[in-house]
Parts: sequence; structure tokens; C-alpha cells
Amino acid sequence: MQKLLIIISTLMVLSSCTTTKEAKSSRIELRKNKKIAEQAVIKQAVESRRFIIKLNKIFLSHGGIVDLLPRANYIIIDGEKAIISAAYLGSQYEIKPIAGINMRGIAMNYELTNNLSKGMYEIKMEVTHGGTRSFDVYLNISKNGTCRASVSSLKIDYMSYSGYVVAIEDNANNTLQNGDEI
Repeated sequence: MQKLLIIISTLMVLSSCTTTKEAKSSRIELRKNKKIAEQAVIKQAVESRRFIIKLNKIFLSHGGIVDLLPRANYIIIDGEKAIISAAYLGSQYEIKPIAGINMRGIAMNYELTNNLSKGMYEIKMEVTHGGTRSFDVYLNISKNGTCRASVSSLKIDYMSYSGYVVAIEDNANNTLQNGDEI
């Protein structure tokens, strides 16, 4: 009787271990598929020039790091249109003090380079507004959506940011207009 009880309990323990292993492998497979799907969304957004970079850190030239609010600090690229709204903490070459970059303009000289060996997209562009103001913007976007951005101009020093990419949904009525709020 005791042997039968030991055999039955052993079988129950073995069966519970195999179901746990199967459940764990299915969770791993689901995470893997989700990651691949997210990478495809990032790839499609970057290649179609429809994405938002939410900036969450600014790297100061003297070595400091400042956390930012992503909803207030962003770079939007929607086709030819570009919007930059970012904090600025650095040297400036203008009489008025500059506390931030806030500009709606056109993305010109847009160069996208796909570096497959590193799994990165490198984007160089010039964002201009009416020919009077322009910023040089450099973006390094990884395939998982993390991003390093740098912005420079004649009136400010080179600033470096980090953030993440969010794809703009592909709706016909979702394109940004000049007066739209974000």
C-alpha cells in the first residue's frame, strides 16, 4: 500500500513539473513573439518617417544627467513635418536666455542609414522653420526602440538626449497639422 502511494505521489510531482515547464516555455515564446512584433513596428515607423521620440534624459556637457518628462520633451517626425520640444541646459550664443527648444518646421536633408551589424538606424536631418531658424538633428535608434538624439544649432551648443520611439498610428486623419496640439 505504501509503495502504491509513493508511486502515485511521484507521478503527480512529475506531471506537475512538466506542465510548469510547458507553461514557462509558452510564456517565453509569447515574449519572443511580442518582441519581434514590436521591432517590426519600430522598423516600419522609422522607414516610413512617422514616429515620436519621447526624450527622458538629457546629458549635460560637463557630465551630468537630468531626467526629463517624456510628455513635455519630444521630437516628432511625420513625413516632411518635424516638431522639436526639448529642454535645454547649456551654453548659448544669444542675448535672450534659452531654456528650451520649441520649434515646428520641415525635416530637410533627411538621411536614413540602416546599420544591420549593430541593429541600429542612423538618421541625420536638418529641421528648418522659414529659413530663419534651423537645427541639425542626429538620431541613433536601436531595433528595440531606444534612441540617442543630439541637437545643435548656431545659437546653442550640441545637446545629447536619450529616449524611446513611439510609432504614429497610420490613420488617414492622424497627420499633424500646423495648429494641432499634441
